[in-house]
Amino acid sequence: MSNDDAQLRLTLALFHCKGGHAPALSRALKKEGSLAALVATSTEKQLNYGLSAAQRAVLGGDAFGADLLVLCDNDLAWSAKAGNHLITYDSNFYPERLRETDCPPLLLYVRGSLATLGSLQLAIVGSRNASDYGLRNAYWMARELCKAGVTVCSGLALGVDASAHRGALDAAGLENPQSTVAVLGTGVDRLYPPAHRELFDSITECGAVVSEFPLGMRAHAYNFPRRNRLISGLSVGVLVIEAAIKSGSLITARYACEQNRDVYALPSLLSNPLGRGCHELIKQGAMLVDDPNDILIELGLKAPGRADTLSFTGFGSHLGLAEPDDLMPLQRKLLQRLGTEDCLFDSFLDADLASFSALNQALLDLEVRGLVTCRGGRYSIA
Repeated sequence: MSNDDAQLRLTLALFHCKGGHAPALSRALKKEGSLAALVATSTEKQLNYGLSAAQRAVLGGDAFGADLLVLCDNDLAWSAKAGNHLITYDSNFYPERLRETDCPPLLLYVRGSLATLGSLQLAIVGSRNASDYGLRNAYWMARELCKAGVTVCSGLALGVDASAHRGALDAAGLENPQSTVAVLGTGVDRLYPPAHRELFDSITECGAVVSEFPLGMRAHAYNFPRRNRLISGLSVGVLVIEAAIKSGSLITARYACEQNRDVYALPSLLSNPLGRGCHELIKQGAMLVDDPNDILIELGLKAPGRADTLSFTGFGSHLGLAEPDDLMPLQRKLLQRLGTEDCLFDSFLDADLASFSALNQALLDLEVRGLVTCRGGRYSIA
C-alpha cells in the first residue's frame, strides 16, 4: 500500500469513527497543519483538542474494527468510479479558501470536475419560495458572472439556488467550462430535492457536486447550516437574493462574515416580505448590488461601468426573449411592473394605469401572446 493510500485510509477511518464528524477533529487538523503532524502529537495534546477515544485510537495505530473497515471500503469503491473523488485535507485538490476557514472539513466527497472545486467561486443564495423577480435576478446574475469567469456556488435547493445554477450552466462555454458548484446537505449519492435530478446530472457534467457528509446521509434539517458554512467557505463572497429575516440564506451570510468573506445583497420592494432579509443585510453593511458588474468590479474582473441595457421585463435579453415591436404603451407599463413583482389585478387598478376594461384587454392579450401568466388571480412574467 502506498503512502497516499495509507493516508486516505487513515482519513476515512478518522472520519467514520465515533466523533469523526465533530468540529474538534477539524480544528485539531487545522492547528497542526496536516494529518501526519496530528498523528505525531502526544495523547495529552489530542485530549486537549477534544478528540474522542476512538479518534485517538485510530491516530495511535490501533487496528480498525470490522464496521469501520466496511465503511472505508465502501468509500474507496465509490471513489473508484469515474467522476467520483475523495478529497482529504492534505490533498493538493483541497480548496485553499476552505482550508483557511476556522473549521475545514476533514474530507470532501466530490462528483464532477476538481478544477471547478478550486476555481474562483461566488455564492448565490436565496429563498426556496422566490418570486419571479428573485428567480430572474438569480439567473441573470449567475449567467453574467459565469460569462466573466466566476464559478457560481449554491445549494441545489428549490427557488433561487436552482435558478442560479441554471444561469451558470447556460453561460458555460470555452471561456469558463467550470460553471457551477452545488453543495449538498446530504450524502453526495443522495439527491435532494428529488425533482432536481436533471439539474444534478448537468452540474456533474459541467461543474461539481460536493458534500462533507458521508455516503447515504439523508436530508436532515440540522445538516443544512453545515452545508451553508461550506458554501460560504468555498466562495470569495455571498450574494443574497430574496431572503426572509429568519432564513438559511442569512445563516450563510453570517458564516461569510465570520470567514471574512464579502456579503452582497439585492434590494427588493418594501412590500415584499422576502426582501426584508436583504434590506437588513444592507443596513448591517452588506454591499447593495443591482448589476453583476458591481460584483465583478469588486473582484477586480471588470472596469467600472454598467451591464448591457435590460429589456422590458428587466431580464428578457439575458433569457433569450425578444421584446415585441407592437406592444401598446399600457402593455409595456404592465410588463415593467411585472418585471419587479407579481401583481393582482386590483394592484393595477389601484395604480390608476387605465380603466378596468382597458387593463383586462391588455392583460388578456399578453396572456394569449404567452408573455404573462395568471395563477390564482396573480399575474407574473411567463
